[in-house]
Amino acid sequence: MRWNPTGDDSRPRIDDYLEATGNQLEADSYKSSTYAWNPNEDDTTILRVTKSSYGTFGWCPQQYYIEKFLGMRGETVDHHTRGLNVHDMMEWFWANYTDEQEKSVLKLIDEGDLLEAEKLFNSAIPSPPEPYEFGEDEQIAQWVKWQFNRLVITKGEQWRPVAIEANIQATRFVEVDGVHIPIHMNGFIDGLFADDDGFALMELKTGKYNKNKPTAMRKEMQFYKMMLEHSPHYEFLPITHWGWEFPGGGINGGDGPTMFYEDSKKGGRYASKSIEKGLVRLLEAHLNMEFPPDPGNNEFKCGWCSFQEHCEYWNPADDLEWLESSGANKFLDKLEKDGEDEK
Repeated sequence: MRWNPTGDDSRPRIDDYLEATGNQLEADSYKSSTYAWNPNEDDTTILRVTKSSYGTFGWCPQQYYIEKFLGMRGETVDHHTRGLNVHDMMEWFWANYTDEQEKSVLKLIDEGDLLEAEKLFNSAIPSPPEPYEFGEDEQIAQWVKWQFNRLVITKGEQWRPVAIEANIQATRFVEVDGVHIPIHMNGFIDGLFADDDGFALMELKTGKYNKNKPTAMRKEMQFYKMMLEHSPHYEFLPITHWGWEFPGGGINGGDGPTMFYEDSKKGGRYASKSIEKGLVRLLEAHLNMEFPPDPGNNEFKCGWCSFQEHCEYWNPADDLEWLESSGANKFLDKLEKDGEDEK
């Protein structure tokens, strides 16, 4: 079941962003950008990059091409619905939990009645019209408990975020073979919190948590940090810390519910270099219009993909004209060479 307690699934449009911020340059940059950037055919546009599109390209360039150039979308599955439901509740909570409710809970905390304080705190959470189906209840309950514990520890100081689902637009240049190429970066940041020295990025995740693999999360945070640093949103700088919340971190064999928080310098230097190299590879793919499949261990990796019937790895001879138009000539050459080797 899909349920948004706000009753509104729409995202702010770029004109809404312009009206709210007055950042005309960024609005114009967004309007001139596209995911389906082909510099060989159109020199009036620039590449648009989000954390999601960057991640899709890193996962599989062919999937990126199918989504961004052909406009195909994968099917919505259970974990997508769970993620949307939990994120919507988080957004609803911060938008609707009032100062008066906070003061009432803090009063009970000051009086030492933590049980009654937590009961009152939890009573603010709305219930869906029908039961959740994909474990949202447990994740929402864990997330709400973390916020209550933070309120107890902070006594309300820097407890509330300074921004939720912050709409960030940024323009920057990426150097490729000595040429500086403009790109537009944009995205919605789950949460931004003030700390004593600056601001912290927080991301909410509804999948499993692997304590031995923090690199992927640090790269996501570095993407957002880079985006902010190239944006006009100086009100959210500097980024001194970042963290992530996995309220359902034990799902699918994960290491359990986890809230992680660290100085952004830890792993940030490596993540910064990695993101920059990834942006160069992404631009090179567009400049050459080459987006070959990257099946890796195909039993695992391709099992997550909805586009097997359109992918040249799985259907190498179905539509050679389409395959060639995808720019995956190197992969086609490899198929031909592999066939000759087998003879």
